[in-house]
Amino acid sequence: MPVLPKAKDEKLAQLIARGNHTLVAACREAGYSQDSAQVTKKTGQSHIQERIAELRLMRDRVVQRVMDQEVESSAAVAKKLGITREKIIQALWFNGQRCLRGTPVLDENGVQTGQYKGRPDASGANQAFRLLGQECFNMFVEKLEIGSPGDFSRLSDDEFNEKFKEEALAAGLPEDAVVGLLEFKPPDDGTENKD
Repeated sequence: MPVLPKAKDEKLAQLIARGNHTLVAACREAGYSQDSAQVTKKTGQSHIQERIAELRLMRDRVVQRVMDQEVESSAAVAKKLGITREKIIQALWFNGQRCLRGTPVLDENGVQTGQYKGRPDASGANQAFRLLGQECFNMFVEKLEIGSPGDFSRLSDDEFNEKFKEEALAAGLPEDAVVGLLEFKPPDDGTENKD
């Protein structure tokens, strides 16, 4: 899809695609009404949604290309320096242990005596073990927020489901997982929500 013919529509699509504007703020900055019904109507138009999706896809491709180049560059530097995944994991383990116990005391030959000096650093140990858990066991997964604050507050259930699907797919979730989330119904355990 090329640039939208109407400059205000293109600006709106670009502001929303960037992800740092609420829908109301994007409409205001693009020169449209800030009325919630008008915002929902305008931002839900198919040509706007298609352009947003295209802009996000273009952005994601550029970001991926830059990240790939950085990884290749970093890998070349690591190889040149003799840094390996195994060495990093060993260093994290050593640092985590050192942080828990203090610095190991070495004898005159540089061999650890089994004694430690200094104070434990629980925060440093937690960070080292967190990194080890993430790398080795996929633990401590980072949370991902979808959308901007207020993006979903004024949507009907059908609009929410469509917006959720679009945003989740754009974030890289597999389509079957997104469909499964949208179709999921919690078991009815007979309790009512009492506020």
